[in-house]
Amino acid sequence: MDGIKLSIDIGGTFIDVVTFDFATRTLSAFKLPTTPHDPAEGVVDAVGRLGVPAGDIIEFIHGTTLGLNAILERKGTTVGIITNEGFRDIFEIGRGSLEFADMYRFDYDRPRQIVERRHIRGVAGRMDYLGNEATSLDTDAVLRAAKDLHDGGCRAIAVSFLHSYANDAHEREAVRLIREAYPDLEVSSGAMLANEYREYERTSTAVLDAYIKPVLKNYLGRVGGGMAARGFDGNRYVMNSSGGALTFDLAEAHPISTVLSGPAGGVSGALFVAEATGRPNLLSVDVGGTSLDACLVVDGKPVDVFEARIDTFPVLQPIFDLRTLGAGGGSIAWIDNKLLRVGPESAGAVPGPACYGRGGTAATVTDAALVLGYLDTTNFMGGEMAVAHDLATRALEDNIAGPLGISVEEAARSIFEVLISRTASSIREMMLERGLDPRDFAMLAFGGCGPLLGPMLFRELEMAELVVPPLPSVFSAWGMMASDLSFSDSSSAMRTVAPDEMPAIAAIAADLKARSVAALQDTLGGATDPSVGFSARLRFIGQEHPLSVAYAPDEPAAVLLDRFRAAHLDRFGHTFDSEAEVVSLMVKLIVPTPKPDVSTNVDAPLDGSLEGRGETDHTMFDVIAGAVVPARRIRRDRLERGTTYAGPMLVTDEGSSLIVQGDQRLTVDPYGMISVKREETSA
Repeated sequence: MDGIKLSIDIGGTFIDVVTFDFATRTLSAFKLPTTPHDPAEGVVDAVGRLGVPAGDIIEFIHGTTLGLNAILERKGTTVGIITNEGFRDIFEIGRGSLEFADMYRFDYDRPRQIVERRHIRGVAGRMDYLGNEATSLDTDAVLRAAKDLHDGGCRAIAVSFLHSYANDAHEREAVRLIREAYPDLEVSSGAMLANEYREYERTSTAVLDAYIKPVLKNYLGRVGGGMAARGFDGNRYVMNSSGGALTFDLAEAHPISTVLSGPAGGVSGALFVAEATGRPNLLSVDVGGTSLDACLVVDGKPVDVFEARIDTFPVLQPIFDLRTLGAGGGSIAWIDNKLLRVGPESAGAVPGPACYGRGGTAATVTDAALVLGYLDTTNFMGGEMAVAHDLATRALEDNIAGPLGISVEEAARSIFEVLISRTASSIREMMLERGLDPRDFAMLAFGGCGPLLGPMLFRELEMAELVVPPLPSVFSAWGMMASDLSFSDSSSAMRTVAPDEMPAIAAIAADLKARSVAALQDTLGGATDPSVGFSARLRFIGQEHPLSVAYAPDEPAAVLLDRFRAAHLDRFGHTFDSEAEVVSLMVKLIVPTPKPDVSTNVDAPLDGSLEGRGETDHTMFDVIAGAVVPARRIRRDRLERGTTYAGPMLVTDEGSSLIVQGDQRLTVDPYGMISVKREETSA
């Protein structure tokens, strides 16, 4: 197979670019600053810097958090809702429970809604909970409501009716009528996105999908058009939030499935590494300029969910269980009543950390790293960007050291101590709530700042090993290379796990499979034979929240029930002998795509000034010595496999720096992964 596969991950600070040449089996990578004024411009410009004709690219896969940012920053379109008559306040009322952090706050102020009440209409029509039509749909009322919303300034409409999970005929008819009458309106349907019970969560999913649909559609159109103008005519995909890839058309039709597409690329890469290198239990830690995304891989499988929260809104979509923290290279250090805090606000790409020399004056984690000797100033961003030590020192002095009456070096150390302590506590909580011990896991650290924070985090968490993959600063983009084309869907079941109910559950699974395969084939424009996997969400009778377990349509009730009880015992430490019910079924279709392997040759920009073995003298702060000490600086590509290297040392890569402390030992395994362990556990 000839040609080039391209993946681009756009974050808050940098654009990560990775290419794979099928003919030479070579990976190449580089980074560019994000273009906040026009994200599509940076992506198209990156294609122009590949050094190969765009026509040689046979496949392009893209990860973006543009939709997520539109929700968080309230920069989506104006949305209206059409629902059942008498139920127009479903989305406004929501659920009575609050997040734990806000539960006891007397000053709690509910966040501003993204749909104004004047943009919500109720129409006659009703299905009962079994899917029988209780009242026929008033089609004239649907068209009147759509006209009112259209004339009132709405550019998108979310349609969500009661019990549409049992029968979505009314929703489909309403969507058809609106699209025919107002082709300029974007329309989303709750049942067509999340065919599950719970009207508020289903409505919320439809609203968010409609809210970001014009934003993502315009963005992907600009990216696709810009690449086509450069001669690209290959396949175009977008990462979804559960680690698979969607065609551009499917992503534009269901943008809510892409809200965490950027971080999902890193988790996909982590899964690939876990399987290929025999490390079944991994904690993936993706640290960029703005945030840290953590996800667990347990027994070679990701911890994923079918329900998540975006800001304050529930979303019923398959999604990796990512925990996002405001901890990155651009996180700003600040004083709160004489207490040092770090994040969650970030300096972003513009102006960026003070050391970038772009006008930033706030002290950031990157500035602290530069002062402590944790960055290679001769090869920052692969030699593409210069950093100024004096600007970093001034920012730390003016914002932290001066106000606290401490030295600049102590201020820099304190920034890392506060950041690592807070981050480790959040990760430990994430693992302990699932009954998992961090000491049983290896940490896979990547992202531009993953290798920088990884050695300190894995020590704080007392984890067994730190693993740093090749191309760590662009690993999320690399992970997209390891992704297959996928399509997920769900259907409510609400059936008891009993022998006489299993045929009915199997029939729901068969219908779900047929519907999903047809939708996938329609999207791909031809016949395809995907692999099919099912999971079921079960709960004991009387419980509210279900657990997901694997499901096979031909298995007996006792097998499914035993699997669920084992999962319940593993998650909560106890189980019951009572009856259980299947709340819903999920199907995932996968179409394999060509991908590189972990032993692929790497070609990434590195400064050529380091002679011989790529080693040079360096000084950096070592937490074991408690002082700035002499250390080796060595290029990653000069590390020999099987050789043990003792800290302290600085390992430079194409866009990241790995800090090995005095009590840590480094080796390179047969797969090219850097392994760091504490001295007492290195044997």
